[in-house]
This record gives sequence, structure tokens and C-alpha cells, in this order.
Amino acid sequence: MEWDLSDLYSGPQDPRILQDLEAALALAQGLDPQGLLDPKGAQDLLERYEKALELAYKPLNYASLYFATRTQDPEAKALLDRVRSRFTEVRNRLVPLEVALRKLPEEAFQRLLAHPGLADLGHFLKRQRAYAPHTLSEREEELLNLKALVGRSAWSQFYTEYTGRFRFRVGERELTEMEVRALRRDPDPEVRREAHRALYGKLLAEAPTLSAVFNAVYLDYLQDLRLRGYRHPLEPVALRDEVEVREIEALLEATKAHYPLVERYYRWKAGRLGREKTPSEDLLAPLGEKPKVPFAEARALVLEAFRRFSPELAEIAREFFEKRWIDVYPRPGKRGGAFCSGGLPSTHPYILLNHTDDLDSAHTLAHELGHGVHFYLARKQRLLNFGASTPLAETASVFAEILLDDLLLERLSGEEKTLLLAERVEDAINTLFRQVMYTFFEQRSLEARKEAALSPEAFHALWDEEQRRLYGEAVAWTELDRAAWAGIPHFVHYRFYTYSYALGYLVVLALYGKYREEGEAFVPKYLRILEAGESASPKEILAEAGVELGSEAFFRYGFGVLESWLKALP
Repeated sequence: MEWDLSDLYSGPQDPRILQDLEAALALAQGLDPQGLLDPKGAQDLLERYEKALELAYKPLNYASLYFATRTQDPEAKALLDRVRSRFTEVRNRLVPLEVALRKLPEEAFQRLLAHPGLADLGHFLKRQRAYAPHTLSEREEELLNLKALVGRSAWSQFYTEYTGRFRFRVGERELTEMEVRALRRDPDPEVRREAHRALYGKLLAEAPTLSAVFNAVYLDYLQDLRLRGYRHPLEPVALRDEVEVREIEALLEATKAHYPLVERYYRWKAGRLGREKTPSEDLLAPLGEKPKVPFAEARALVLEAFRRFSPELAEIAREFFEKRWIDVYPRPGKRGGAFCSGGLPSTHPYILLNHTDDLDSAHTLAHELGHGVHFYLARKQRLLNFGASTPLAETASVFAEILLDDLLLERLSGEEKTLLLAERVEDAINTLFRQVMYTFFEQRSLEARKEAALSPEAFHALWDEEQRRLYGEAVAWTELDRAAWAGIPHFVHYRFYTYSYALGYLVVLALYGKYREEGEAFVPKYLRILEAGESASPKEILAEAGVELGSEAFFRYGFGVLESWLKALP
């Protein structure tokens, strides 16, 4: 099955693509920030601002999707380049209005909040306002953007290009990083050992260069914190996620308090492997052969898992298949991996897969369809309230995977059931506990960077301490493992992004815990979460389902679910 993009445009030559971009640019050019001082004028301005965004996003959405299945097609790339260029022009023309909104005098801002015509944009307006203390003048913002081109962005691009040229010898083969990482899950222990040595040996050798990159982006971030008046390194990410710094720290500490669950699991895995400790090269070792799952079977399983939870959810998911909103199989020129493009409230989501008829692909289908139904339901919101905030971005996708696992665990028995339970626990460890470990490493290395540049050995030592703290005495490490930090691109491209994976996963576990407790009564509350989009803060949206973000009960639900999964292992 290949997706049908004609709901967006008839094809790459459709004249409406450029017409929409030109219309967006014309709208953006006509926005006078002075109009924000009058509530009625502000309502008109924000409606035109929203329309400009919609007209610009739709061509970008189409060009990106079209290119995703034709990455070797020069015409597809040329279209994407043209659209991106015009889209950037539109975004740049919208910046003065955004800056003016953030820096509006308090009295004028309160008049906007009180205006009936802007009632449904209350959360959007408050989100913009929250950045006011850290927004500089228009000229200073422009200078910071220019600085980023030769600073943070340049180092980020260098890291991507430099590591992208790495090749790893395993046996007689020269492999890319993606290929060698995949071999860490190979059934053959000798292949895993070779892949481990090749991957981390290379990172250890390249640590002097890669540590220079880390030091540069860390210093850039520290400068930005000072220039924008942030008092704590976690403050920008807390502002983005609408939580308090102390709540992030509470999440980190609560997760660290449950590190013994990780040690417990890897002692169990060591026993399965016939070892006293799990060798580090076997952290991702499969414990058995996974069943084959053709796409037709995966589709039936996912729809059944959705139906058991909510027939409405299953009917929405069915539309993706019947209306060809999914591109299923790998083919030459198609990009790898999987994603769900949310589209706009006026369009609909699209899903790209590379289905390979295995259980992992079935989980991927559930994950992306979870995103799909989330975006579909959020279309009830206007564009400025559309989508999902970071803490809720993975809610529907991971919840969908858990629903699929529940169905499979009922149908499986014996060894197959044990393997699925183990995989579920490992997913939790990698999505929750390891991401928190990454955050502790990032905090400590960034703090050290305030004093001086860190040597490769300093990075190695911090990483080694954090991973030993996470896994306890359950894992046998090698000297090469100390360099693993250098191969994690999140540390270069973003700041403290990994913590958000942990937060998002705990949100899902807390919601799942409520579902196990309340049964069918929980379903309407869950659907309202998906429908809410970004019309309110994550705390407000979750509160309607009886989940208090960051509370003692929140952590009890989340870690309680994990405890139950571990106890189910034989």
C-alpha cells in the first residue's frame, strides 16, 4: 500500500503549491504588530497570522511527504528546497508579530485575555507571554539567530556530517553506524561482540574531536542562558514543557530511586544468558526468535487492540487503511524508519512505515497509528491549538503499543509470552531509565563546563559513573563503554531533550494505571486528552483524567505498572 497525497495537492506540478506560499507571504507581510494594542485588531491579526501559517504549512507538508518516498529524485528534492525556502521567508515575516506579542505591555496583554473573541486562544497567548522575560529586542534576536549559524547550528551540522562518514569494520564488512548498531541485537553473540568493539572502539578513538564539539555547544548554551536571563540550566526546557524546574528534578530523583528495578531485570537477563552478569555487549541481546507478522496480520491485531479499548478509536484507525493515508513497505529511494505527519486541522495525518513482516513492525504500526488518531482527534482544535505539547506528544503512540502488547500477551503462552514481557521491560528501561541517566550526565558535564573545557577523559569518567549507578552490579562493563556518550546526537543537537522521553513515558504509564483501575469509565477521559491538542497546559489536560502531573500518585501509578511487568517474568 502506498499513500495517496491527492488530498493535499494533485501532484508536484500543482500550481496551488506556489500559489498558497505566495498567499501566505502576502498575508505575513501585511501584519502590523501595532494592531495588538487593540483587542479587536489583535483578533483580526491573529486570525490572519494563523491563516498565513496554514497556507505555508500545507505546501511544506506535501513537499516533505512527497520527498520521503523519492529521496533520490532530483525533482522531488528541488520541490522541497523551493518550498522550504519560501516557507522560511514566511516564518521570518511572522517574527516581528511574535516578538511584539511576547513583549506587549501587561495592561494591553490583559485586555487580550479578557476579549471574548480571543477566549479560545487563552492558552496560546499565555504560552507566548511566558517567554517575554527571555525575549530580547528584534535586533538582538536577529543577531542571536546569526550567531547560531556559525555557533550551535554549525557545530550540530559538523557533528552530523563528521559522524555520518564513520565506517565500522565487522568481519569483512564496512558498515554505517545504523548498520553496526543494528548488529547489537543480532542472535549471534560473536557478531554482537564484534559490533560492540567496532562501534565503541571508533567512538573512543574519535573522542578528542567529539569532545571539542560537546564543549562548543555546551558553551553556546551557557552563553544563551546568560544573555536571556535564565537562572537555571533546566529553565528553558521547563518553560517549553509548562512544568517547574523542581518538578523535573523530582522526576529525575524519583526515577533514580527506582534504579534497582533495572539492576533486577539485568540480573534476570544474565541468568537467561547463562552468565553471572549481563555483558555490556549483550544489553540488547535477543532472548529468542520473534514471530513473523505479515502486514495484514499486524493490521488486524492493531485494529483489534484499539477496538477492545474503544470502538471509536478503531474506526478512526481503519480510515488510515481504507483511505490510503499510510505508505507501508520499503522500496528504493524511500527514507528509512517510520513517522506520522500530523498535517493540519483542515487536512489529516499521514503515516510512513517500512514494514518488514516482524513483531517490531507490528509495534511500529501501533505506535504510528497512535500518533495518527491523536492528530485526527486534535483536529477539533484550531491551528494555534493543534498538535500536542512535549509531555503529551508520545502519549497516544506508546499507549497504543501497550494495548497491542496486552492483546498479544493474552494470546501467547510459554516462552513466547516471556520474550514479549522481557521486551516490554527493556523498552521501559531504554525509554525511561536510560533517558534519565542521560540527563544526569548532561547536567553534570554542563556544570563542569562552566569552569573549563572538559577533556575526553572527564567525559568518560562522568559517563562511566552514571551508567554504573543505573545498572548497579548487574552488568559487566568494558573500557570501551566509557566512550558511549560521544555517539548520542541528542547531546549535540538539543539541551535536556532526553528527560522529556522519560516524562512522556511516565505520563503513559500513569494513564495506563488509571485505565487498569477504572476500566471503561476511563476511555472518554482518554479521548478528551487526545482531542484537547494544545488548547490547555499538559497539567490541565491530564487533570481532567484524574492524573496530577508530578504528584506522588503520578509516580506510584507509573512505577507500579513497571513493578507488575517485572513480577510477571518467570
